[in-house]
Amino acid sequence: MKSAYTVLLAAVTAATFAIAASAQPAGAGPGRGPGARPMDCAKAKDKVRCESLNKDIEACRDKVGDEWRSCMHQPASTAKFTPPKARDCAKARNQERCAAHAAALEACKDKTSRSEHSKCMAAQLLVATQKKNWLRTGAGAEF
Repeated sequence: MKSAYTVLLAAVTAATFAIAASAQPAGAGPGRGPGARPMDCAKAKDKVRCESLNKDIEACRDKVGDEWRSCMHQPASTAKFTPPKARDCAKARNQERCAAHAAALEACKDKTSRSEHSKCMAAQLLVATQKKNWLRTGAGAEF
């Protein structure tokens, strides 16, 4: 009886490994190397960025591992970035916050990329918030 369990266990183990081995691909297909695949840019929000990514994927096709990562992680193109326009603060619920946002937009209008613009906006809004808190605490009353 003990040998029957051993044979049964061996058969189940062999079947499990056979199924797992057959489920894995035997290798890359013809013309398919490691890394990402090009995307269809027809439905992309930012078509310029999508096309830029596809060019990077093509350029990095033959690279593997860290070399592929460093090839792919180059700065994105800054083509066609237009900063948003300020809103009308007359209808805003929080006019003080809207005015601070409009002032930050005005200060950051010369930034040429999304990342530069985002960093500038964050810094400008932080300064506006700190100034408001400083005035609220009464520290500004001394001057």
